Amino acid sequence: MLNPRVSQQVPPFALSPRAVSRLLFLYIVCFLPLSSVWAQSSSLLRNDYPTSYTVQEGDSLWEIASQFMVDPDRWQEIWKPDRYLDDPDLIFPGDILTVNFVGGSPRIMVKRGSQDVERLSPTMREQTLTSAIPAIPLESIENSFTQNRIVTQELYDAAPYIVQNLGDNLAIATGDEIFARGTWPERTTSFEVYRPSREYFDDSGDELLGLEVEYLGFATIVSSHEDNVRRLLINNSSKEIRVGDRLLVREQTSLGATIFPTEPSHPVEARIMSVLNGEAMGSQLDTVVINIGSEEDLEIGHVLAVRTEDSNIVDVVERSRMTFQERMRNIFSNNQARVALPGDDIGTLLVYKVFDGFSYAVILSSPRPIELNFRVTNP
Repeated sequence: MLNPRVSQQVPPFALSPRAVSRLLFLYIVCFLPLSSVWAQSSSLLRNDYPTSYTVQEGDSLWEIASQFMVDPDRWQEIWKPDRYLDDPDLIFPGDILTVNFVGGSPRIMVKRGSQDVERLSPTMREQTLTSAIPAIPLESIENSFTQNRIVTQELYDAAPYIVQNLGDNLAIATGDEIFARGTWPERTTSFEVYRPSREYFDDSGDELLGLEVEYLGFATIVSSHEDNVRRLLINNSSKEIRVGDRLLVREQTSLGATIFPTEPSHPVEARIMSVLNGEAMGSQLDTVVINIGSEEDLEIGHVLAVRTEDSNIVDVVERSRMTFQERMRNIFSNNQARVALPGDDIGTLLVYKVFDGFSYAVILSSPRPIELNFRVTNP
C-alpha cells in the first residue's frame, strides 16, 4: 500500500534576515533625513504658508514673517537675500517673496517686483576718441620742457634789472643776494631771472615779432630801498647770473599732474621756427618753437603733426601721350603734366607753453629728424 504524499505549504513571501537588514538600512538612509527636513520645515513654516507674497506699502517685517513662519523671530534662519540686487538686505514694496527648499532647508527668496528683465546680445559700440593719444603723466616728459619764454622787446626792456652782487664773486649763483632796480609790480615778491637768447622776425626781416629769453633762476625780495631799489635773494640758479639780467614776474603754470592731449578744433598752419639750444634739427623729446600761439587759439595740450612739404612731380605717362606741340606748350607754360602730391607726416608735437604769437612744443614721436621751417598742421 502506498503511503499518501504529504504536501508542505510554503508561505508566498519570506525574507531572509540578511534582506531585512538591508531594507532597514535603506529606510534609515533615505527616509530619516527627509523626516528631519519635514520636521525642520514644520517647526519653522506655518502649515498654511503662502507660495508667494507681494510686499505691500506699510508692511512690517514682523507681519511679513508671520505670513510664513510659526515663530517670526527666526526669520533670519530662512531669509536668503539675492546679492545681485541693489540693497539685497532690504525689502521694498512690490518685492515678491517665495518659499524654496535649498539642500532640504526652507528659504525665503526675493524677486524685485519693479525690475524688468532685459535680454542682452553682443553688439558693436562706437565711441568717439577725445584724445589723439593717451593721457600723459607730466612727470614722464617734464624734464624735456623748457622754462624759457618768448616776450616782446618792450616787456623785456621795462623789466627790473640787476645792478650789483652783494658778494665779492663776479658770478651770481644760488644763495647770493643782489640789488636790482626798476619798476616793480605791486604785491609781487617772486621773480624769475632771464637773459636774451634769440630774436624772431617777420618774413621781411624788418619787424621783431618776439624775443626768446633764457631762464637763469628765480629770486625773492628781501627788502625795499630808495630809488626803486630792491634787495633780493637768489633762491635757485640753473646758470651763471650776471649784472644786467632782467627780472620777470614768476609764471604760474597751468599744467596738472596729467596732460590730456587733444586735437585743435580749428585748422592749424604753422612752421618750425627753431629747435631749443640752437640745434639745426630736432628729435624725440626735443623742444621746438612754432610761430602760432594764443592769438590763433592754440592751447596747452594741443597735438599737432609735422609734415614735409607738398611736392609736384612730372607724370611721365601723361607726358608720353602728348604730341610734340603739347609738350612744348607745357614746357613754356611751366605745366609739364605735373601732379601735386601731399607731404608725409614725420612727427607729432605736444604744445606745453603758449605765448601770444609763438608756442613751445615737445616732439613726442619722430621717425626722422625734424628740420627748421617744416610745416606744422592738424593731425
